[in-house]
Amino acid sequence: MSLLIVYSSGREIQYISHIIKDKFNADIIEVKDLNRKRGFFNNIKSNFNALRSTNTEISPETIDLDDYNLILVGCPSTMGNASPAIKTLINNCDFSNKNVILYTTTKANNATGVLKQMKKLVEDKNGVVVNTFIQRVNDKSEQDLMVNTIKLLPHLDIDLYI
Repeated sequence: MSLLIVYSSGREIQYISHIIKDKFNADIIEVKDLNRKRGFFNNIKSNFNALRSTNTEISPETIDLDDYNLILVGCPSTMGNASPAIKTLINNCDFSNKNVILYTTTKANNATGVLKQMKKLVEDKNGVVVNTFIQRVNDKSEQDLMVNTIKLLPHLDIDLYI
């Protein structure tokens, strides 16, 4: 079985995650940042927290990964960093001997820093990162996102791990 763990501050990562969920009949858990508020100044604060790599209060606080062969973890790029919510969740979970695929969405040219941060966190929790991907979402319609995601999935070898 596979599990998608996703933090979504925008519609793109959530949409892509549900495409993957449906394609592989995976479970999905959406992480909520209990400290994140809507609004311009709150977005600035959230971006600042991402830059500082701070932890945050989340729901759920942890996830039991025992029943899953493959874990996919996704979040949008926040100022070139992984979101505090997803970093907190990874720190709270035991990824021992779990195969993990990491992914992010970005409107920038490069989001490899997000994947590097998440990879280090997962490996520090004894997980094995088997693949990663970045979806660029600049001015993409849902149709574009769906087509790009479906084209990408065969290259991730997900079937090998579920």
